[in-house]
Amino acid sequence: MPRLRQKTKQLLFAGLAGVLVTGLIFMGFVIYYGKHQREMRLTQKQSYETQIAQLREAAVNKIVQGWVPAKDIPAGHRIGADELMEVELPADSVPDDVFKSKEDIAGKIAKISLRSSTLLTETLLYDEEPTPNDLRWREMSFVQLPSMLKKNHVVDIRIQFPTGQDYILLSKKKVEDLVSGTVTMTLNESEILSLSSAIVDAYLHKASIYALTYVEPYLQSKAIPTYPASDAVLQLIRKDPNIIKQAEIALNDAARKRLESDLLTMNPQQVAEFTSSHTAEVPVQPPLVKAPADQDSFEMSGQDEGRK
Repeated sequence: MPRLRQKTKQLLFAGLAGVLVTGLIFMGFVIYYGKHQREMRLTQKQSYETQIAQLREAAVNKIVQGWVPAKDIPAGHRIGADELMEVELPADSVPDDVFKSKEDIAGKIAKISLRSSTLLTETLLYDEEPTPNDLRWREMSFVQLPSMLKKNHVVDIRIQFPTGQDYILLSKKKVEDLVSGTVTMTLNESEILSLSSAIVDAYLHKASIYALTYVEPYLQSKAIPTYPASDAVLQLIRKDPNIIKQAEIALNDAARKRLESDLLTMNPQQVAEFTSSHTAEVPVQPPLVKAPADQDSFEMSGQDEGRK
């Protein structure tokens, strides 16, 4: 019996030792597996974070900033910084010449009429040339003007001779002011001299100086002046500078006669339409009505009787 008990104890200890070893092995496996899982989760997390950062960076790179007008802007308008609004747009929908800075836009001039929220690009705007030192204001009442001409329109001034020869005298000039048939523009020294020659030419050769309006002035190219100043006319101007004034007065008189003739042929409806279209800019004078012949003779006889 004692030997049996001893053997049973040995078997029991061996079983316990086996269980203990098995438990230790299992615990080691659990610890290793847990550590391995943690490492895998950490690696996977880092991978996800890297992918998210890359996606965010890609999203930022695909969005660009641009600028649009906050309100409708007419052609020829100088854009101010307070008229701009920033927007964000996908990079693949934006042209290469888009403006990215407000400072690059402020002070530029619109080539065409721009609606609000129109993305501003270099092709839509232009810089105004610096003011030359020889630029001067010039009022002209001797130029035949289009009936629909208004302030801020852009025109070419041309001269046409009775022979049919037609020349461009002044190219792409902006109408700075327009009052009662007198148009005001800015001219440089070369243009002033060319105009002086043309005035005398028109006076001597019964030529006409007239204006033609551009259809899309901020898109159309500037015409090249073709009028050749005459040496004989320039010599005449040097001899007698007053001839320019005489010629201008003569051309003014001719322009006034044409105006009066046009006014006399207008019916009341045309006068009303003309008045409504020019009220904001030009005060329209009533047509000059020639007194009847019998009224003239009556006034003359009255004056003769007064002298007597």
